[in-house]
Amino acid sequence: MQQLNRLTSLLIALLVLFGAMAAPGDTIGLGITVTPGKFEASIPLGTTYNVPVTVSNTTTNSIHILASLSDFTLSQSGNYEFEKLGASEYSLLRWASIRPREFDIPPGTSQQVQLTIAMPSDDKLSGEYAGVVFFQTRPERRQGGVAFSARVASKFYITVPNTVQVNGAITKMTSAKAPGRQVYRVTFKNVGNAHEYLRGQVTVQKGGSVLYQVPMPDNMLVERGGERLIELSGKPLAAGSYQAIATIDYGGKTETGGEINFDVH
Repeated sequence: MQQLNRLTSLLIALLVLFGAMAAPGDTIGLGITVTPGKFEASIPLGTTYNVPVTVSNTTTNSIHILASLSDFTLSQSGNYEFEKLGASEYSLLRWASIRPREFDIPPGTSQQVQLTIAMPSDDKLSGEYAGVVFFQTRPERRQGGVAFSARVASKFYITVPNTVQVNGAITKMTSAKAPGRQVYRVTFKNVGNAHEYLRGQVTVQKGGSVLYQVPMPDNMLVERGGERLIELSGKPLAAGSYQAIATIDYGGKTETGGEINFDVH
């Protein structure tokens, strides 16, 4: 039973964590809000910048908060992966401190904390650097012996002025027949130096005539240096030879595209 309780606690923590990252600043039913949920700014090298962050307690009980700094990346499927501070090549918060780091918030009130970012004087730095600040409550025992700890996040992007480059490319495309559908997989690589949001479509042709188009989800995030695997389902195809053309708008001056020829048997 003790092992089951630990597993339940872990699952709750993960659900809380990823829910907070998907909608920064929202309460997500936890009684905690963080503002801003996402912060972006351009800071010259060799300067210090202070960012006020407000943590609010909307519950009827006093809560104890511990703040922590972390690096993060996104997997090819778009899931957040968190790392030790300084592990990422593009870690921002290795140059940051936060105060107070630990505090109590009475019910219905807020606490302002200050994140201080001291950009180094290193002219080799360019583009964007990122990190996340977590605000976590002290674990509480609930009915059944489950320890519940809420954790919400504020995400930070800082760029070095006049150094941002937005660029991207489709690096791989495949198509495969599946029961009742045709599956298209498109891999996009962020070759710029800042995060990007994607949207696009796959157009399916036969002999130069368009059969149908499959839209991609809007606002797919790809972090600096990251890749995104986009999987789409289209209508089933009869036996024959086809072409699939992918186009992606990543926020650059031009779109990127890719094309494959494939056979359905």
